[in-house]
Amino acid sequence: MRVHLHPSKVLLILWLCFLTRGLFYSAMLPVWEGYDEPYHFSFIQYAASHTGLPKPRNTPVSREVQASLHLVPLSWEQRLHAIEPPIYTEDSYWQLPRPIREQLQMQVRAMPPAWGSQPGTAPANYEAQQAPLYYWIMSIPLRLASSWPLPSRLLLVRALSVLFASLVVPIAWSAANQFFGHSWQAAAIVAVIVCMPELMIDIARAGNECLGVVLYSLFTLLLLKASSAMNPKLLIAAGLVLGIGLLTKAYFLLAIPAFLLIAVNWGLKNRPARNQIFVNATAGIGLALVISSGWYWRSHLLTGTWSGEQNNANAMRHGIGHVLRSVVHVNWISGIASILLPNVWFGGWSFLKLPKPIYYVFVVGIGLTLLGVLRGALKDRLGSLKLFIVLSIYAFFWLGLLYDVLLIYVSIGVSATPGWYMYAVVVPEVLLVAYGFYSLLPERWHRAILPAIATSFAVIDLYGATTLLVPYYTGLIAHVPGSDVVRPVGLSVLVHTSPYLVLSRLTVNKPVWLRPEVLAIVMVLYCAATFLAVATAIVMSTSRESRQQGGVLIVQSRPTT
Repeated sequence: MRVHLHPSKVLLILWLCFLTRGLFYSAMLPVWEGYDEPYHFSFIQYAASHTGLPKPRNTPVSREVQASLHLVPLSWEQRLHAIEPPIYTEDSYWQLPRPIREQLQMQVRAMPPAWGSQPGTAPANYEAQQAPLYYWIMSIPLRLASSWPLPSRLLLVRALSVLFASLVVPIAWSAANQFFGHSWQAAAIVAVIVCMPELMIDIARAGNECLGVVLYSLFTLLLLKASSAMNPKLLIAAGLVLGIGLLTKAYFLLAIPAFLLIAVNWGLKNRPARNQIFVNATAGIGLALVISSGWYWRSHLLTGTWSGEQNNANAMRHGIGHVLRSVVHVNWISGIASILLPNVWFGGWSFLKLPKPIYYVFVVGIGLTLLGVLRGALKDRLGSLKLFIVLSIYAFFWLGLLYDVLLIYVSIGVSATPGWYMYAVVVPEVLLVAYGFYSLLPERWHRAILPAIATSFAVIDLYGATTLLVPYYTGLIAHVPGSDVVRPVGLSVLVHTSPYLVLSRLTVNKPVWLRPEVLAIVMVLYCAATFLAVATAIVMSTSRESRQQGGVLIVQSRPTT
């Protein structure tokens, strides 16, 4: 018996899988475990209670966030953020006697919500450097929920962030259809994205990445649609999205040269529409600058840099000559690893890591992808405008992160960058992965490639959540003394630990309605959604339609001239 699913039903299934998985992470992750989450949340609180914007370096976190930092178990990374004692990491919190933990939990529940609109004294909110759009948007529901306890308000923001991020599902579906032209490939592309574990950790928190991922994906889609339909007017729409993106994250500055390069390449290869392409591209860039120029002028006045990013500002105080001379001193292997690791799994702001052999397997996969993309691009001689679009967007983002590695090294002496930023270009990335493997491997294997990748991510996700995240957040495992290593929980510990104890500890400092029984249901739905996403990719890739459509890479080689 063959199962036939209409593409719209498949899209809806995958969309629900994304939402279910994201909501699980938003409910499971401890308070402030998301990357920089207390500082992002404090920015939202500031936007909800003030008419202006916080100033980098000068605006402290809210009184509520400041108080909570001394009451809840903090991520391993936050111990380095100059927070006055007492503070508790996940390691030390679960070593406290139960009465003391319960007293701390009562203090969290007793904090007046009004403290959220009052300034604290320290630490400084370094996320005040961020562009304001996400915080303005989230300030509306936070203002409406101003009387709720802190855990409830935080979960509201997390859930809404997941909802925003889920828009990447239909966008990725449409982009894959534009790039490959087949619904089964679109389903498999989306399934890979749905199963990415670190993506879920990245968007299931208070933070502007959820909006950045959606807008960068939409920007990519509009450029692909413009090239497919030979409709230069869509360049104006792409410019509009770019302007909105520039009000969301400074990394959208990297999309400007990509946009210009794509327009020039398209115009040079399409003589009849050249003037129209250049005019619309100019209008699109102009619109983006009109929308965002006020924010970036303010950033330049306050920090001396257009991005406003603190490491950028610190590095530039040494002068551009010193920055360029530092290139030879950077540990580039470490810097590149910091970009690649979160593409596999990074385990939240405690930076929990999988066993090294898992990363080695993915490094091999990345190498094969590069070879395949290079082979396909050379064979095509970059004649495909669609391939050029995806490559340009992705390559400029990589260059930007490598430059950030340099700036961070000059600023604080560490050869690394927030690699989770790469999820902004998750759609170009997965399209290139598929393209690379299709170019490298025989056609008879093509229908198995994306389901295999989705399955690999799903296995990693389930393994990481059950052997690292949940055990670490409930005190079953801890860092090896004197190191930043956390080993996965042993089977004997899991067998001899009460599931109710684990669930109860996961609900600590969460909304009162998120009881262990409720969280258990959420966890079951999360597992079901993960399996369903993989099954959907397999079913679509082995369907009769996929065999009729063929496998592969149908990209228009050259525009009509």
